[in-house]
Amino acid sequence: MNWMLLIPIFWAGTQDPGLEYLAPEDSSGTSRAVVVRHSALAHTAQILPLDEQGTIVGRGDGERQIHRVMEGLALALREAGSDLDRAVRIHVYAARPEMVEAARNAFSRRWTGPAKPAATFVVGALAHPEALVAMDAVAAAPATPSVRRARAAGLAGAPGSSHVAILPAGPAVFVSGQAAAGELGAATRKTLQGLRETLAEFGMKDEHVVQLKAFLKPMSDVAIVEKEIAGFFGERNRPPVVLVEWTLDQPIEIELVAQGTPSEGGPEGLRFLTPSGVKPSAVYSRLARVDRGNLIFLSGVYGTGEPQGQVRGAFAALKETVEKAGSDFRHLVKATYYVSDGPTTDQLGKVRLEVYDPARPPAASKAGVRGIGVPGKTLTIDMIAVTGP
Repeated sequence: MNWMLLIPIFWAGTQDPGLEYLAPEDSSGTSRAVVVRHSALAHTAQILPLDEQGTIVGRGDGERQIHRVMEGLALALREAGSDLDRAVRIHVYAARPEMVEAARNAFSRRWTGPAKPAATFVVGALAHPEALVAMDAVAAAPATPSVRRARAAGLAGAPGSSHVAILPAGPAVFVSGQAAAGELGAATRKTLQGLRETLAEFGMKDEHVVQLKAFLKPMSDVAIVEKEIAGFFGERNRPPVVLVEWTLDQPIEIELVAQGTPSEGGPEGLRFLTPSGVKPSAVYSRLARVDRGNLIFLSGVYGTGEPQGQVRGAFAALKETVEKAGSDFRHLVKATYYVSDGPTTDQLGKVRLEVYDPARPPAASKAGVRGIGVPGKTLTIDMIAVTGP
């Protein structure tokens, strides 16, 4: 049976005129980048291959699990008035490297028309020990004046959790990963409080948060993180959450996407902000705020060869794509660097000093991971940019 044929399809046969797909590839079902013109954006939680009761679907069967996850994405997006045909980016988290190719094959069967999302692939342990794959998605959605969170029927989730939230068109804020010391529970709690204080300094509150992404270890203790997030946000719907295993020293780092509150803005529509009492960095901004311009979601880019070649090659690929999309390195908004070895991490630090304007580097998180699903490669760069003035 072809499980992909069972995935619900909404908005079938249509292409959103506000979306532009750069270099779509039939072989992978993905585009090199997707340009979004003034649209609200639905952000899902990380979807695992679970039924409504939280039981694993397709135990040991990668194809069935991919089907269930994509079905779950469609259900979540439907609650936001959207669907997979309007997806602009998919993140795939695979427990085994071979699941990356299986996901690419599934995408090529699902997205057969010109509308294909950008995609990034990461390998590591997942939040359920029997899950082989998990995904989250960003998709164009109908307009809404404020952040709207929702749960989807047919998906697992604790009371108060959200499967999807809509970022309204307009000001958007991307906050770099923050971390705090201590054991996992205390570190999670302190990090969330630090993020709340950062938002408050720039006029935002908890209700402006659209999505949290937590990088943590060990994934076997994920329940501790989930409990802390639930307690922090209380009884009302908390934002969708994505959980990624990492290999770095801190037990957890958390980044977020939020709706920006109205402000005068800057002449270019993009500002790089630093909270009071925090030393600015030449390679990443603490916050990036987009007031105007078209967001650009890029697929993960790669280089080849030894660590320095991989890093330089990835940035060369990034430069080529953002320029074709109508942007440049001064208009990079949010980066996540997935890196799987020490030498590549070292080179990444050096090359970023060369390629970024130190006054306006993107907000960023650097995540040490087990792998990126491509043999011989140790770095992929997951980037959001904005078109220039």
